[in-house]
Amino acid sequence: MDVDQAKWFLRIFADGKKLDKIAIRELYLSGYKACVYCGILMKPRAMGSSGATLEHFDNDGPLNKKYNVAVCCRGCNSSKGIMTLSVWFKKPYCRKNKINAETVARAVKEYMRLEKLS
Repeated sequence: MDVDQAKWFLRIFADGKKLDKIAIRELYLSGYKACVYCGILMKPRAMGSSGATLEHFDNDGPLNKKYNVAVCCRGCNSSKGIMTLSVWFKKPYCRKNKINAETVARAVKEYMRLEKLS
């Protein structure tokens, strides 16, 4: 990872949520430059809906485990809020943007699989 990439990625996590450096690096190297929900390419410095934000699939935690964390656009993160994925997928925002259990990124599908096992 070059210096510009590292700075871009660390800006995503500037909202105060803490992840260890290994998890942050793994998330970046996993290719999280597109929203895990809607798939748009995110802009690192954007303040609008295409800006990159840190997403916790389960807001109750654990907040520092990589299986519970991904990067999504500000629009999706704002829309989801603290809802569970199953509730959020039924909302107008998701229907309008064709976001559902089949269309989301692999990280979201993996989280949903783990959630069913627990």
